Amino acid sequence: MRIAIHRNCSALLALILLSWSVASGEPAHAEDDARLQKRITELEAENQALRKILGGIQNALKSVPKSTFPASPDSQGLRIVIVPGDWGDSGLTDMRKVCESAAGTILANLPGDGFAPILVERGKASPITLFRRGEGHEYLVRLNTNNRAWAQCAFQFAHEFGHIACNYRNVNNPQMWFEESLCECASLFALRRMAVEWKTNPPYSNWESYSESLAGYAANRMKKYEGRKDSMAYFYKQHQKELEKTATNRDLNGFVAVKLLPLLEKSPAAWQTLRYLNLGDPKENSSLADYLSGWHQRVPKTHKEFVQSVAAEFQIEFSSTSTDD
Repeated sequence: MRIAIHRNCSALLALILLSWSVASGEPAHAEDDARLQKRITELEAENQALRKILGGIQNALKSVPKSTFPASPDSQGLRIVIVPGDWGDSGLTDMRKVCESAAGTILANLPGDGFAPILVERGKASPITLFRRGEGHEYLVRLNTNNRAWAQCAFQFAHEFGHIACNYRNVNNPQMWFEESLCECASLFALRRMAVEWKTNPPYSNWESYSESLAGYAANRMKKYEGRKDSMAYFYKQHQKELEKTATNRDLNGFVAVKLLPLLEKSPAAWQTLRYLNLGDPKENSSLADYLSGWHQRVPKTHKEFVQSVAAEFQIEFSSTSTDD
């Protein structure tokens, strides 16, 4: 942006000098006059575009209240900046409030955890959290939503915030499907919690009616799995190769998410375990048993039982050494 501003300032200076040359009566050919007029028109268009860009940036910054700026890396505040883009009828401030509400259902169970700012950009493909960070070490998230589809927006952002909470990383991981499933579970958890909270305490008083659409969105996502009675262990045995091959098979991720949801709704404090998921040696990713065992070893003592209950769903038992503190 700094380069773009410099370029436009230089162009504006050239415009002033050229205009002065014409006004001073210096000799010029008709061809030069036409070229000068063309350049003046181009510069006017460039500067008009620049003003729009700067205006958009200023509006984006205004959409972030000072109270959410993290004073330090350990701050409880979650700073979310919605980057201007093709969001349709979705206002930047409104989108930020939806994203804050979605992430807040998880963040409320992560006491003492601080996060770098999250820049939310308009994407045209599947929602994603990029591995690379912004210039200020911000998380870069892309959502594919617009036109005040708040349930969809919340679902997508809660999923991406799940990756952030998991300390996602770019390493070889055949068990990445498990993280993806946890993030799908985060989306369902967030929508169901938001549906309850917005009945009495929505971001705006006239948003109470959105409570039903939030609950309905989650219910529709879960409905397709109602008739599937397979145990998690049997499901994993049947689909292990596909899961390890394609981490983002949403149909398979959804089944696992629906199975995990009751465990996390019963013990919401267990969302803290996500913070320890990707902190081990990447070598443990070679098998689900090793992956879950490493996770179990790292979580605080108060959450070991939860990880054991997850492993039990897959009929995985830890050795006596892995249950030691």
